[in-house]
Amino acid sequence: MKWAMAVILVFVTPAAAASPQRIMSPAPPARIMSLKICTDGLLLDLVPAQRIASVTFLAREKAALRWWPQAAHIPVNHNTAEEILAAKPDLILTDTFTAPALRPLLAKTGARVIEVPPAETFEQIRAVTRMVAKAVGEKARGEGLIAQMDADLRLLAAHRPARPLTVAEWGGGGYVPGRSGLFDTILTAVGARNVEQGSFGYYDVETLVGKNPDALIYGDAYAGTASLRDDQNLHPALLKRYANRRVRYDPLYGCGLPQTTKVALQLQAALARVPK
Repeated sequence: MKWAMAVILVFVTPAAAASPQRIMSPAPPARIMSLKICTDGLLLDLVPAQRIASVTFLAREKAALRWWPQAAHIPVNHNTAEEILAAKPDLILTDTFTAPALRPLLAKTGARVIEVPPAETFEQIRAVTRMVAKAVGEKARGEGLIAQMDADLRLLAAHRPARPLTVAEWGGGGYVPGRSGLFDTILTAVGARNVEQGSFGYYDVETLVGKNPDALIYGDAYAGTASLRDDQNLHPALLKRYANRRVRYDPLYGCGLPQTTKVALQLQAALARVPK
């Protein structure tokens, strides 16, 4: 009889020891709130809509809905104190530029707050994707997004042109992004050269013509929206020089996300059609 009891103990003890560990495993957050458009994108990529308390109002814009159509059915917020308290989130995603006055309020909610830094390189995109994936309890999904991004990078590398075009992103009131940001990271992956070799520049029409890029690139997040800034594109010198050398791309609101490589593939294909 003693031998039989010992055998029972040998088989029961491991299961009994494992049970408390399973019970104590924390459940993933179920009411996640995003306060910035860049964290909107990561959140919508990683978790189902039923676990999202709200995303920003920008996620309902046409440019964002092209990538995340499910946002049309998710509540939105405008970063107000009332909305944050009413949502009763258990996890808040924001960026590192949170207003100092808002920080005490976020702390009062009792929710965990994750401040996601901007991502301007593909290594930084991997890092923030893993950061958010861990916070929302979707590590495997995060690794899947990264694997797809890396596959896109290999495809981009395989189709880099023998002669890189020199390009300028122009159209935002003369602002031209330079070598230090996400746009230049995309250009490098595409196999193009940025006309602005500093951190950034502001070009009037004369400066732009003098730089003589092979093509002009425009972000299309707000394409079709009336703006006085667009008048500069109607200058006769630009209409003549760049009649067939204007390319539009989706800048994803300047967010470094796993979809950035999809944008790069679209841009690479568009630049390949520019007359040589």
